[in-house]
Amino acid sequence: MGILNLTPDSFSGDGLLAAGLDAADALAATLAAARGMASAGVQYLDIGAESTRPNAQPLDSDAECARLLPVLQALAGQPWRAGLRISVDTRHAQTAARVLALGVDTINDVSGLADPAMLEVLRASPCEVVAMHALSVPVDPALTLPLQADAVQAVLDWKVATLQRVQAAGLDPQRLLLDPGIGFGKTPTQSLALLLGAPALVASGGRWLVGHSRKSFLKLFTPADAAGRDDLTLQASAALAHAGVQVLRVHAVARHAQLFDQLCG
Repeated sequence: MGILNLTPDSFSGDGLLAAGLDAADALAATLAAARGMASAGVQYLDIGAESTRPNAQPLDSDAECARLLPVLQALAGQPWRAGLRISVDTRHAQTAARVLALGVDTINDVSGLADPAMLEVLRASPCEVVAMHALSVPVDPALTLPLQADAVQAVLDWKVATLQRVQAAGLDPQRLLLDPGIGFGKTPTQSLALLLGAPALVASGGRWLVGHSRKSFLKLFTPADAAGRDDLTLQASAALAHAGVQVLRVHAVARHAQLFDQLCG
């Protein structure tokens, strides 16, 4: 899953709404980035318009859609888009309803389906659903699991509760991808524990997505800024793939494609 950030303030420094770009240039840059990811062989393109980094400015649905809809409409006419699953990263039910009407394949809800209205929207659609474990959105660094908590067990307990809510809302749990939410309400050590605990998550059943790319827990191993953490991200990705994680949400998609060609070749 390739990450396409339609934000000016992405933590990873790859936001496509950079200051100084007019609307036409921003759209052209976005389409070029998307095409590059498609050429690299991603199965998913995950498009987000609201930053969830610490201290990020929350967006309402109208502002979010003002960023999303022109891109989704432009993608629909691209021949290279065929076979590529389009995912929209949103926690807003109104946004989900509007993008699903444009043919989006997957809704990636970073709030873990916390809003009952989101469940109502999803029940009316056959789309795939990603639910992420988070204690706060945007991230509040002061709000984490207790320091001595077993992060893997906390996510497994959340998984059980989430599946119960999904089934009670009338959604088929087979539609669900589960994201342990690395960096969302976890200390760096707890995020590392989730990465190392991926075999236990996978063994518990269900389908799993992990978004670990360039995240700040990697500062445990390097002083590099976000864009300088791709080597460590690749090492983590190899371990996650070996553990059986089905979807890896990453920035450096071409390097990942090359890595997996080598590992599988």
